Amino acid sequence: MNDLRETLAENVRKLVIDEYKNDPNLVALVNAVIVETTDFEHVITFLDESPSSLHRKFANDLRKTFERALKRRLDLIEMELGGPPTELYKALLDMYKVTGLPEELAGLLTINYDEYIEEAVAATCRQPIDFGVHIQGADSSTPGLRLLRLHGSFGWQDAFPISRGKGDAPLWIPPGIQKAKDRYPFNVVWGLARELLDCDVLRIVGCRLASNDWDLISLIFTTRHATSIHRPYFVEVIDAPLHAAELQKSFPYLDVRSILEIEPIGSQLVSEFLGVAPRPYEDLTPEEQERVKAAAGRDKNWFRLWLKQMAEALYRDLGSVRTPVGAFERLLEAH
Repeated sequence: MNDLRETLAENVRKLVIDEYKNDPNLVALVNAVIVETTDFEHVITFLDESPSSLHRKFANDLRKTFERALKRRLDLIEMELGGPPTELYKALLDMYKVTGLPEELAGLLTINYDEYIEEAVAATCRQPIDFGVHIQGADSSTPGLRLLRLHGSFGWQDAFPISRGKGDAPLWIPPGIQKAKDRYPFNVVWGLARELLDCDVLRIVGCRLASNDWDLISLIFTTRHATSIHRPYFVEVIDAPLHAAELQKSFPYLDVRSILEIEPIGSQLVSEFLGVAPRPYEDLTPEEQERVKAAAGRDKNWFRLWLKQMAEALYRDLGSVRTPVGAFERLLEAH
């Protein structure tokens, strides 16, 4: 959401000029708090808690503004790429088709509102999607890949049974610190997420996991210490090592591991970023650890980098990463 803030600030100012210009107090409030660095989830939550009916109405308008801005951003991405950005999702799903891969995909959790994962599943997997709740028209004749949409989807319509398709009443949890998940289907989906997290490893891709995601942080904390394997699962952050370090400091009880600490790819990344022989991150001195995190920086596609490193490591170990679809192998061959 960070990269939407400038657009959101501009759209909110326009909203105030168009619909609230006759209320000087609200205009003053917006001028005081709405800037390019504003956390809109905080503002929406504060306005929701206000005794003023005008503030609560404005909070609802902010949600609609966020929805329009995000949908517009998704449309622009597809226009720029000539289609939905599903390449990396396809490669991820295809990785689990590699013969000899020593792990199994239990399922996916997402807080995104787009349907790119569904499109990737349709292109790479010969199985339907199991959303955990009844979706009208969905294929339930064979076991499906579990995909839990914790915040809903712009492709779901607010009806019972839930219908698919884009419309004026998407079934989603709008931004806000307090996520309203106590009604169907979100109460069911979040309950199923607890079951899905009875696992060995949780990989977090793309989610910043900031303080606004308190419900998600709570879910991870409680499930890590309540697994059938009688030990906490590992939390691997597929993102900049500097961001993982910030999470380690802010939420030490999650015991997250950065991409540099994930073997066998961590040693290789240490080698590439420092220009030395491959070495495990834990064997580096504190000074070297700081240097490698700084050298890694933040401005990379960490999902793609991790997938490519996984492809190279599996190719070294297995001799092949070939699958019927070939999406994972194509990533290995890409420059």
